[in-house]
Amino acid sequence: MNDIKGAAETKIEIRGLNKVSDKGDSILKSVRVDIPRGVIMGIIGPSGSGKSTILRALNRLWEPPKNTVFLDGTDICDLDVLCLRRKVGMLFQLPVLFEGTVADNIRYGPKLKGKKLSDNEVYKLLTLADLDSSFFYKSGGELSVGQAQRVALARTLANEPEVTETQI
Repeated sequence: MNDIKGAAETKIEIRGLNKVSDKGDSILKSVRVDIPRGVIMGIIGPSGSGKSTILRALNRLWEPPKNTVFLDGTDICDLDVLCLRRKVGMLFQLPVLFEGTVADNIRYGPKLKGKKLSDNEVYKLLTLADLDSSFFYKSGGELSVGQAQRVALARTLANEPEVTETQI
């Protein structure tokens, strides 16, 4: 699985991924991709070309066929779905924030795992998402869509996923 000549180790492998719509149209046809560890990668294409379907397969929001999607060499169909989703964080195009403050939203995932983020950790995540400290106590209703997307990004990063995927 390691590439020759010292190239980066493969994090995600997709092998022959196919998906057909309910109408019988091919959405994905024999997709084959290697994504090295530590690489930022984009998937571009026209509407309906399967970009979101690939992303949903990586997180098992759509269940891919066995032996088509691998994380660190392991078929994702063999992984507990909650364990997989802790490793592969997904950020949706339209942000959905929970009730409460921005800080409450950022702390949500770690709290589910029994971890309490300090104010300082929340401020660092705000900075990573290009938001200043004034957002800490704001509610979701006070934010623009772009600001809400950045809060959702900070919330995803708070979970420390190995892979982060986003739809934009």
